Amino acid sequence: MPNYILGSGVTNVARVPAFEVGDSYSLNDIVYFSGYTTGNPAIEKTAESLGIASGHYYYSGAAGASTAANSPAGASTVWTQDLFFKPSYPSSVEYENNTYDVTFGDGYYNILNKSENSLAVKFNYNFAKRDDKEAKALIHLAEDSFNKGLKPSGGYTGVFCTPFAPYDKRHEFYIDTFDRSFEYPNVNNITFQLDRENQSLLDWQGYYIPFSQTRGFFEEGLSYSKHDIVYLSGTNTVANDRFKIFQSGWYYYSGDTETTANTLNSPTGDNTLWTKDTFYFDLNEGLSVQEAPRYLKMSAQNGYFVRADDGLNKSLLNMEFSLEGRTDKEAKAIVHFFESHQGKNQFKFTPPAPYDAEEKVFFCPKWTHTLNFKENNSVNINLIEFPINLIDNQVTFSSLITTDPYFVSTSSGPRHITN
Repeated sequence: MPNYILGSGVTNVARVPAFEVGDSYSLNDIVYFSGYTTGNPAIEKTAESLGIASGHYYYSGAAGASTAANSPAGASTVWTQDLFFKPSYPSSVEYENNTYDVTFGDGYYNILNKSENSLAVKFNYNFAKRDDKEAKALIHLAEDSFNKGLKPSGGYTGVFCTPFAPYDKRHEFYIDTFDRSFEYPNVNNITFQLDRENQSLLDWQGYYIPFSQTRGFFEEGLSYSKHDIVYLSGTNTVANDRFKIFQSGWYYYSGDTETTANTLNSPTGDNTLWTKDTFYFDLNEGLSVQEAPRYLKMSAQNGYFVRADDGLNKSLLNMEFSLEGRTDKEAKAIVHFFESHQGKNQFKFTPPAPYDAEEKVFFCPKWTHTLNFKENNSVNINLIEFPINLIDNQVTFSSLITTDPYFVSTSSGPRHITN
């Protein structure tokens, strides 16, 4: 008879046994492991010295008998406390930047981040048609995450998870909500919402799409194709323009054919095939634009209104639309493009006619990436027009430096110098 642990964490999932060496386990089994039940003093000492946490563990390997070596504290463990279950299609990722909006007259405004790192992300996991055993493990992991309060502040530690590509880097997430529906006997549908609001966008390699999912640093001589992502770092001078220094940053290959990189087609070349601040992705047909021009509306108290002019920039575009049917590579480039602009920085975008005035600038405060199937992605975006193009503005500093007159000694005698 299994040895059930009382008081090992309050959940609604019943009949969770203690781990025992020699028992047979299979995928998605749940046990409570104390670190001192292996029957092997050496392993128990190792568990204690390594700080192997007592708690619930989930079996992720092939079925077989347990040993000290493959126990939760063993060197060849097949137990985990991570969310290792593979989600189903469709699953999605939501981005939204948290800002303060400051409104001025004539349609001008400014946006200020609520913190230095204000872009929050939610991963919406869908686990469709799972058997009762896997559903039990999923629900138990979600409920048990609320029993872990090891942070110095007393807060929850969250659940570690390596999301699906291109977000496949292990992070700590918080499971805020989860739902389970019973479709048929032994057929369950479960959804999780994983929150993470402290990923550092201050680190240019620390985005939700990790550096390993890009082409890395730009290099001449390498071959690049459409939607490749590179990071360009450093400074460069251009012939006949020694003051032209490029900006470091992320660049996206917009050429239609694969090309070997050289000086001319590099991000700073005269025939560049790369873009940094221009939204170059194709739009789907059926795009709709709703406008609500700004004006002053005063009631005449008799059911009539007086409408008056409210200054400049009466109808800045605010568009929400979806980029459908995108390959995994293009979807990654789209999301990374928005990540690199952090939900607040401007980029150039030419809307479809009749709004197709050049040099319009927008920012994207929120977007959602949905994985419909393999090589079939949708990215829902919200583009908001900004009235001033700050991308092309050049900042000029006029500095006047004065010093007291002084003398320097030269081979021809002392010389009076003033600045």
